[in-house]
Amino acid sequence: MFRVPKSHPERDATFYEHRYQEGFTTDCPNEQELANLKQTSFKGTEKDYASYIEVLRAAGLEAGDTVFDFGCSWGYGSWQLAQAGFRVFAYELSQSRARYAEEKLGCQMVPAPTECLQRVDCFFSAHVIEHLSNPGYLWETAKSVLKPNGVIVLFMPSGEYQLEKQYGKARYHKLWGQVHPLLLTSEALGQMAQKFSLEGCAYSSPYNAAKIAAGLADRRLDGEELLFVARRARVALP
Repeated sequence: MFRVPKSHPERDATFYEHRYQEGFTTDCPNEQELANLKQTSFKGTEKDYASYIEVLRAAGLEAGDTVFDFGCSWGYGSWQLAQAGFRVFAYELSQSRARYAEEKLGCQMVPAPTECLQRVDCFFSAHVIEHLSNPGYLWETAKSVLKPNGVIVLFMPSGEYQLEKQYGKARYHKLWGQVHPLLLTSEALGQMAQKFSLEGCAYSSPYNAAKIAAGLADRRLDGEELLFVARRARVALP
């Protein structure tokens, strides 16, 4: 057992338990719906993790490696990661969704990151960091649960500046609010990583597995989703 910093976003818990609604992301399916989703491994749904699993493999993860799924909602992603051969520990702030993930999908839930029983090969989160009023909590948690040679893989809506022209000002400036306190750019992510003695590369959907495997950042970041892959800096950054 090891210690994670105490900057837990507990003040967000009530909102995400009782008021946050985001369709498929938050609505736990009934028994028949879940059976259908599991039978097809979520293929063709908005929660199909096939591309995310490809990214993890490109980042060096292999079957049997451990993944900490931070902010797993009702477990749709954790279940798919486990089906892909990873050993998954999952954490979710909403107690009702965490309970569903454990009881209905067999996810190995931890009640708090402090209670993850071992350090992991990968700290993974999909569309979580933009919800946090204190993103430092995510980075602190990632460093605390990660093995020294582990990898951090973060997916989020893209806040890259060029999208304002592509989307138009009205759509671009509605991408954040109470549900999304943060709208992140590759530059902001790089600065956050550096603050925690990490270094990383940003990528834009659709993802190029070869670039990720080579550690080469995308030059163009004009996709709707942003990916940031980070590791501990080889030399401690100031």
